[in-house]
Amino acid sequence: MRRSAVVLLAGALALTGCSDPETEVTEADITAIEASIVNGSALAWELTQAETRVASMCMQDEGFTVHDTNRLHGSMIPNRFEGFDSPYARIPTVEQAQKFGFGRWVWASDSDEALAMREDMDFLAFTAEDQGWDTSADDASYEEWKAMDEEYKQAWMEAFVGPERAAYDAAMQGAFEGADTAEEAEAVDIEELGEQPPFGGCELQTIEIVYGEPLHREIDGEDYWSRPDTESPLTWIGDGELYGELSSDYADQEEDFLLCIGERGYSEWEFDDFGWLPTGSYLDQIYGGGVYYDGMEEEVPPLAEEAEDSDDPVAYEFAMALDFAECAQDSGLRDGTDEAWARMSVEKVIDRESEVYAWEQQIKEYLANAQDYLAGK
Repeated sequence: MRRSAVVLLAGALALTGCSDPETEVTEADITAIEASIVNGSALAWELTQAETRVASMCMQDEGFTVHDTNRLHGSMIPNRFEGFDSPYARIPTVEQAQKFGFGRWVWASDSDEALAMREDMDFLAFTAEDQGWDTSADDASYEEWKAMDEEYKQAWMEAFVGPERAAYDAAMQGAFEGADTAEEAEAVDIEELGEQPPFGGCELQTIEIVYGEPLHREIDGEDYWSRPDTESPLTWIGDGELYGELSSDYADQEEDFLLCIGERGYSEWEFDDFGWLPTGSYLDQIYGGGVYYDGMEEEVPPLAEEAEDSDDPVAYEFAMALDFAECAQDSGLRDGTDEAWARMSVEKVIDRESEVYAWEQQIKEYLANAQDYLAGK
């Protein structure tokens, strides 16, 4: 392992289920690994956009000018990572609460204030991970795609994935038509469709330009084709498991926080298994939006009387955000929790440190492949 400072503990801090000594995590480790994943996350988004351009140029050469943009990049949008902030950081600070509330109002209306806030750099930083990467261009392009007739869409799909794969995908889609429940979907016999054909058309050309070649595996005598894996090292970390450890260390602070907001009129609130509070779903109810889902009654607290009676939802959101922020501050829920979360996260990946940097480098190389191709066109 290439490291400047490695301290091996003599068995006292052994990894769960492993007898090897644990590698001590230093502040330098946290800084370096966090920076690598932040940079790799941004590069992965650049790669998605570059791959989309490579694929669209191929399709334009085939005579198509309107695209199913989501298919051009394999229907994969990388997660956005801005740093190791604990789940408690989703509760705004007092300063953030005074300026942004919870940020829900910004998307609940098209008022001048809301539209201006969507361009506010501090607000964009405050909501960066929750909002993810800006896919508005994809959304606009998809509206054009939906307006095309079925004949165009079918011809486009055959050119993009190849005739054999297009026919297979259409047959697969047809097999699941009418399967409205999980049980019905499970009963669909897909074996009669045969093996999925390999990549073809502009999709294959794009994969070869950007990634070199698709991945091929044989499982139980059947061929499987996929794009090269670009998943973030964050997938190695189980957020639920990690939150369980954090919550154990901050159980008193959590209890004090929930008691504090309860005294301010917000009863029946709980942190979920990932350390989140359902503030978004709660506020969506007073804005008249949101999506109902099974189990929502158990997960989202009932509206407080003040919320139901409020004729100014935005003012209510700001007041609620300030209450939550002050309770988080007074209970100590922010005292050292981001630092603890960062250390716990890095402890999960430190023994694969070289793989973290290799992942970042691989994303750079894929991006360079796409950029070199685009520069030569």
